[in-house]
Amino acid sequence: MLTSDAPPAKEATHEPTAATRHLCTGVYVDERFRDLVINEVCTAPYRRVAPSYGFDVVPVMHHAWRAAALSALLRLTLVGAVAAPTLAGALPTAVLVTCGLSLLWLLHRAVLLLGADREPRPRRKPKRRGLGPARDDQRLSRLLSPRKNPERCRARRRIGVAALSLTLTGLFMALTHPGQATMALYVAAGITLMCLSIGSARQLLLNHILRAPTLRPARLSGRQRAADAQQGHVCSVYRRPRHSEDDDEDDITMFTLFGDESPFIGAGELVYQWNPPMSIQLLRPGDDDDAPLHEREHPVPPFQAHELVEYLREAVQPLDADSQDVRPPAQVRDRVYIAETDVAVDHSLLPQELAEDDLRVIINTPGSKQHHFLEVTTPAEGSEFVATVLLHISLQGRTLSISTVACVLAHTPRSFQRTEEFGHHGAAAVIWAAFRELATLPSEIQRSWRIAPYLFALCKAAVLPRDLTSAPIRNVLIGSRVSIRERPSQAWSKIQLEKSDILGRMKTIERRLLRAAGDFLSARDVDISEFNDRALKIINSGIFNFGDNNSFSNNAVGDAAQVGVAANQSAGPNNSGGGRQ
Repeated sequence: MLTSDAPPAKEATHEPTAATRHLCTGVYVDERFRDLVINEVCTAPYRRVAPSYGFDVVPVMHHAWRAAALSALLRLTLVGAVAAPTLAGALPTAVLVTCGLSLLWLLHRAVLLLGADREPRPRRKPKRRGLGPARDDQRLSRLLSPRKNPERCRARRRIGVAALSLTLTGLFMALTHPGQATMALYVAAGITLMCLSIGSARQLLLNHILRAPTLRPARLSGRQRAADAQQGHVCSVYRRPRHSEDDDEDDITMFTLFGDESPFIGAGELVYQWNPPMSIQLLRPGDDDDAPLHEREHPVPPFQAHELVEYLREAVQPLDADSQDVRPPAQVRDRVYIAETDVAVDHSLLPQELAEDDLRVIINTPGSKQHHFLEVTTPAEGSEFVATVLLHISLQGRTLSISTVACVLAHTPRSFQRTEEFGHHGAAAVIWAAFRELATLPSEIQRSWRIAPYLFALCKAAVLPRDLTSAPIRNVLIGSRVSIRERPSQAWSKIQLEKSDILGRMKTIERRLLRAAGDFLSARDVDISEFNDRALKIINSGIFNFGDNNSFSNNAVGDAAQVGVAANQSAGPNNSGGGRQ
């Protein structure tokens, strides 16, 4: 049976996965990630939300606003500490507070400059030991002839002059207006208390994210409801690359099916594909291989494409029913990809819901602008790693075409997971977070102007409707631009020990799909000898096209180029291994 919207078990019960908890933590510890969530999801109703794999976007949106409110509150306090005395007519108090905050900011700049001076210079190591000047001679040379950056010297001089000027100004105002100086001390105490409170509140929220049984708000906003519906929708609107006038002859993406920009938004980094897809002629089984083609082939396909898709779905589903110790979690669902430019022409390609009959029509229609894929997802380590295998089937020209793509979402940064580490949660962590926030006050002074973007985001959230993708809008393309799960994930090329486990899971799914497809074709009176040969080569082949590391085996490029072929292997075009690049 076809399933249009079948979220994973944890998502259906709103039980947060480890990936969801880490992303919620990330909006508190990484301001750039928080801005990404607010700007690209919370306040972008004119774009579709990317599909969610192993996480729930709603609590991430909720905590992004909370994190933004905490940062904006501190920065508003800093701005108000100067603006309020000025508006109240206490100009000396405003001057004293300004001098104090400016001195803290100069101290921060001086520390950064000192750290830059202490950075070790890259030195070239001699290729052979014993060559080059002696170490004592090098130290003496640096002592007598120090290499100092003149720009840094001038910067330190400017910082010193500015700090001296601010100190003298503050002393003069404090001596001439002692009452205003006392008021400035009260303002400074208020800023300190606000820093401690915000640091404690942020850590308390992080502790809550770590232990809470649910992270979703009790009542969803309109925008959150729209994002929730789009993240689990069967249809995904992808963005087509723009036309480029630069002809790059060395562009290695010419050997891939999708170029350098994957249409599978949200699924992660594209690491594997069958290139070219497997094409099997629908021939009747027989002993006479020399019989004419018109006698062996099926003039009418003995099955429809959706029947094979349903059979493969039923073949993969038992993997998720195995015992816990050997079960690779496998979640099967349908996915339909549509280009944003096609949706702009015909918005009926993106319905609110897809019925079972509609999906069958899409699967059985070759060349449709709605590209159907059977999606098999296997999460690991609380969805910190998510491998997705997408299978596309097309039946056309008395030939069955099968193509497979695999994508991987890797783990989130350590800063997103640090709350789980020893000493980074609990009551003691709250105290440490309070004083750590106070220590970062000088850097917050420099970022006080960023309160303006948050106010602008609040205005956008209040004014814009919750969803602008349900109806066509002139000159507006609604394809998903970014995935908040993809952006902070680790690159596939940097994954270490987990890589073998992920590859094993993908091979398990791939082998099961191929075996089930062979059984289905055999039951429908189709000769599977060629299919079995191609499938065996795919299963035994290595993995190619991993991220930015593309491997090409037995390829010839250029005029009159040739490739050596083994004696027992034919050099025909259909003997390329099916899925090898």
